Amino acid sequence: MGKVYLLPIAIFIWFPVTVIATYVMSVLRRDVNPIFPYISDTGTFSPESCIFGQMLNTGAILIAILVYIRYRHVRLLCERHSLSTKIKKGNTISTWTGVLSCIGISLVGNFQETNILLVHLFGAILAFVFGSIWQCCQTWISHKIYPHAGQIIINRGRIVSSIICIACCIGTFGCGVISIVQFQGRDVTKWTKTDGGYYWHISSTINEWILAVSFLTFISSFSWEFRHIDIHEPEIDICQ
Repeated sequence: MGKVYLLPIAIFIWFPVTVIATYVMSVLRRDVNPIFPYISDTGTFSPESCIFGQMLNTGAILIAILVYIRYRHVRLLCERHSLSTKIKKGNTISTWTGVLSCIGISLVGNFQETNILLVHLFGAILAFVFGSIWQCCQTWISHKIYPHAGQIIINRGRIVSSIICIACCIGTFGCGVISIVQFQGRDVTKWTKTDGGYYWHISSTINEWILAVSFLTFISSFSWEFRHIDIHEPEIDICQ
């Protein structure tokens, strides 16, 4: 199967389409404030939550497939070029962190904050924290397997993206905790200036949006390397 390079591009398009659709619906229905809500706030109430959950589940599967393809790609490079065992171990660790991030994305989509908050927050931690760790691992691997794969300019771009994600991840959760402590309103999905902690809340949501954009940009960078990958159908045998 060729054209594997389209997968990162599809993911890069899929999530913005999801968020734009749920954002427009939630704002028109007045389910959230239009000024920088949390991404998951746009998919908290029905019918937005139905679309948000379904599309995030699909997106999580697409990212999981990308994580696995990247794992096999790096493993094959290690075998062909006798690369260091550290790269092999890093590749395995990276894959597991990527899978955990995908599980987190699915949890965020299926467990709204107004229903089961703890599971929703747990999913957000998995998605963002382990997603950032996966980025850092992949950035390290990208430099180690060069020049056998990739481009130096893309590798440098991944360094920038990883730094942004780590900083924004800290900003999202750090500012979020402070804002919740100061919150005195009734509905966190319709946060106003009179509720307390408003500017901390806005700082947290802005960090989350930047984090999401940076993460998707990082994923799209694999399109170049995936141009040189071909996937064959698995062989099936009948045992009697």
